[in-house]
Amino acid sequence: MKASIIITTFSRPIFLERAILSVINQKTDFLFEIIVVDDNGQGTDMQKQTQCAVPIDSRIMYHPLTKNSGACIARNEGAEIASGEYLFFLDDDDEFCPDKLEQQINYLEINKKDDGCLAAFKRVDQKANEIIADSNFPLVGDFKNFVMRGNFFTAMLCIRKGAFIQSGGFIDIPRFQDRFFMMNMLKNNFKFGILKEQLHIMYEHDGDRITSKSLVKTKSAITQIYDWLESYKDEFSGAEWETIKYNSLKNIAVTKYNASRSLRLKSSLLFLQLFLKKKKSSDLLLMMKSFIK
Repeated sequence: MKASIIITTFSRPIFLERAILSVINQKTDFLFEIIVVDDNGQGTDMQKQTQCAVPIDSRIMYHPLTKNSGACIARNEGAEIASGEYLFFLDDDDEFCPDKLEQQINYLEINKKDDGCLAAFKRVDQKANEIIADSNFPLVGDFKNFVMRGNFFTAMLCIRKGAFIQSGGFIDIPRFQDRFFMMNMLKNNFKFGILKEQLHIMYEHDGDRITSKSLVKTKSAITQIYDWLESYKDEFSGAEWETIKYNSLKNIAVTKYNASRSLRLKSSLLFLQLFLKKKKSSDLLLMMKSFIK
């Protein structure tokens, strides 16, 4: 088996069939399998709805988890049972472009020293308009460069299964799983190539509103990553470390800003702290917007 495409799904059966069909319709001669990892928890109404949304196809393996375990564990379980030489990961609300498997596997067949490769993506809003942004393109480099300015989303990835298993896979964390994964991979000297082609589509849509509970998860993840990075603090200059601290606070502030009205108001104090650190006018503007939005 050449490739395994792991689709993790939770509470979104309405989108799942589109994601699966985007893989089934790949233009490639490579043999592949699709592993749908259902993270709703066995026996729940959502698990039953999700199972009904999975097409009948010999290439599809449906793998429900006993209980809701989170994206990291779901992806790792999918990788563990995968028989493909190469692994891909797809969220249930996104889709692959028709030549994604072909292009990324061909790259790794030629570039034997790379453990994986990343491809850009298209981002589409709720009105089907394409969103043009630098963040649609991967930016990796070495460990230090990625920490300071890197950009990576999981669906960009094609990775050799051996490298994924050797790395330990995704570290269990409630938010920023993709960023933490890449930090750990680069710190352990795994190598990634870059393709500029946009090979999957990420859809923006109305998701769950950010709540106090999800904000706690965000803070926990930021703290976990920051504490992990402190082990490598000597690799950064004083100014670089201050930027890392600034970015951590900025992530919390932006999360609160995009939340409910009561949480948004609290973000104003964080944006004030950010402005005092870096004197960026954008932080001052967001501080004012948090009062009137």
